[in-house]
Amino acid sequence: MYKAKALDFTVAKLEGLWWFDEKQYGAVTMEEAPQQIPRSTWEYRLLIRLPDFVQEADVLNARELAYQKKAIPGIQEVTYYTMEEGKVVQMLHVGPFDTEPETLLQMKAFMDAHNLRRNGQHHEIYLSDFRKTAPEKLKTILREPVK
Repeated sequence: MYKAKALDFTVAKLEGLWWFDEKQYGAVTMEEAPQQIPRSTWEYRLLIRLPDFVQEADVLNARELAYQKKAIPGIQEVTYYTMEEGKVVQMLHVGPFDTEPETLLQMKAFMDAHNLRRNGQHHEIYLSDFRKTAPEKLKTILREPVK
């Protein structure tokens, strides 16, 4: 749609916001959560960053056209989402997803040393395609909003 308007752009990397029910699981720390909370109970929002010129109406129109053309399951759940994240601590994690707690421990140590507290949902940016990359070579930016 934008290519026809001479506003072509490269699709950004997949991102994800992750959270769990803190009322149910209590004050589990970020580095403990992946091991203590069953993956099936986590909530998430998958994101693809868009250029500023892409408008909400365009996203909703593209969603409707895609649904009419292919009836892809779940496509009706696609929405336009604006996010203001603010200050974060982030680190590049190299390796399989199940070793992320090791990187999260390093991030927590940094946060503790600088008197920073968690202030939002855990955020991941997937630099590698897990379908095509060996687990030990996966690259993921782990990001924690802080205050």
